Amino acid sequence: MLWVTVLSSLLALIGFGAAVCYGVPLAIRAAQVKRWNARGAGVLALTYDDGPDPTTTRAVLDLLDREQAPATFYLVGFRADQDPEVCDEIVSRGHELGTHTHRHKNAWRIGPLAEYKDAHRAYDSLSRWVDADAPYRPPFGKASLPTWLSMRLRGRPVDWWTIPAEDTKDRFPDPAEFAQRVVDSGGPVVLMHCHHQEPHRRAFVLSLTSALIEAARSRGIRLVTMSDLRASCR
Repeated sequence: MLWVTVLSSLLALIGFGAAVCYGVPLAIRAAQVKRWNARGAGVLALTYDDGPDPTTTRAVLDLLDREQAPATFYLVGFRADQDPEVCDEIVSRGHELGTHTHRHKNAWRIGPLAEYKDAHRAYDSLSRWVDADAPYRPPFGKASLPTWLSMRLRGRPVDWWTIPAEDTKDRFPDPAEFAQRVVDSGGPVVLMHCHHQEPHRRAFVLSLTSALIEAARSRGIRLVTMSDLRASCR
């Protein structure tokens, strides 16, 4: 029947649209990771998502200060509204800031329009600390094509990572062994988080940060911000 044919065609069109909307950013992410792995030898970027957190973020900042190591923080807008003093500290201590949406929602679950609005809203809520062309990191590494395109048209880098620390889980590898795998693999961007209520996760992030800094310096690997990394990988 005609209506069956029309419905089937419509569903196929919707499926194709969804595949393009969410599949293209995945392909872009894979290409970015490949490029960083190929060109990022000799550098390591420590990155922290989901902050600010008055306890964990400050502990990370204190550690980075002691080690005189730079890092890049991707902040969530509503948390910055709650703890603006922590954002001030990140800036005053010389680290780089990017955005991580306002509400930290999974783009694949809320739809492209809601994701687009939330991603751009973060630049308003974080405008006190980030420039209009500050980098953007999608929560959970998921983005839609409209949001990715809109960020790039505004001159905003969209940053993923090469190695996740998996610090949001409850079982962790040995920090020293993990850090050694990182410097052995050459993956130059480590994803960690600086918003942990759980003491064991906070302790792992701090231990891993220390181990990564030690392992990198023992190999002569330079610790950099994401801006430095992007410049070196062009």
